[in-house]
Amino acid sequence: MRTAILDIGSNSTLLLIGARTPTGWQVLTDQTRITRLGEGFEPAKQLQPASVERTLQAVEAYLQECQSWGASRVLGLATAVVREATNPELLIEPLATRWQFQIVREGFAAAVAALSGASRVVCVLSEQEEAQLSFVSVAKDESLELSDAPVAVVDIGGGSVEVAFGRATPEQAFSFPIGARRVRETLMPSDPPEPREILQAVRALDETLMPLRSVPQPERVVAIGGTGVNLAVLALGLSAFDPTRTHGVWLTDEVLGALLNQLLRLNDAERSTLPGIEPERVPLLHIGALILERVLYALRREAVQISVRGIRYSALWSL
Repeated sequence: MRTAILDIGSNSTLLLIGARTPTGWQVLTDQTRITRLGEGFEPAKQLQPASVERTLQAVEAYLQECQSWGASRVLGLATAVVREATNPELLIEPLATRWQFQIVREGFAAAVAALSGASRVVCVLSEQEEAQLSFVSVAKDESLELSDAPVAVVDIGGGSVEVAFGRATPEQAFSFPIGARRVRETLMPSDPPEPREILQAVRALDETLMPLRSVPQPERVVAIGGTGVNLAVLALGLSAFDPTRTHGVWLTDEVLGALLNQLLRLNDAERSTLPGIEPERVPLLHIGALILERVLYALRREAVQISVRGIRYSALWSL
């Protein structure tokens, strides 16, 4: 059986299609589209029609991919921006009316159960579910060789930042409303950002992330999502994204700091000329780098490992 996972985020919409094998899941395709669902979300916390339409267009294209790959089941996961929106139905209802998604409001486990009787299901993840799925995407990744070491998994999204702690299973999770798009729109709108904006953002991030300082120091920090992947591309000097090169790479705080200083000095047009960077990531990459630096500071660690995977993988593995 072939199954697809749709990860509908604040900045990007992702598709993962896998085929069940006797030993687990074989990944057939893993795709990303920058859809900017969270654009214009603040301050009213409302989804904007243009942002929703971009996302729905991506969903339509992905459903065609599902048909091409023969994926008979599709599980859609909506994250922070839909969870916090005062008008989530602007996105959710068209999924039901246009493409017959069954809307599940009782959480991830209920959505997985519903998939046994429906071909298309969508749910909005809670903060805890999103953080836990982020953790599992790392904890069950044998290529990272975590053993039983305490680990912190960081997922920097457009609307929120999830940090989950544990060993083989998640034991504690946090969700902070300081995603990259939100920080850009509310704290660092200038291009390039002005020094006072950077200082303001650092103060706001450190204050928001303060709860992390009371958690026992993890032995390892792993970052998932587009920010870490694109920073790894820059650090390695790649001309294009190569998952075999970037997955599992380590960035020290010294390397991260050098990349951050470089990115903060450039405007969007200048950042777009950097080799290997996804063009759609350009407006938020410096913000994501700043968030990652402050998370690492709050966790009292001097390096972060990069994973190219995320909640779409843990969702697939749970089926």
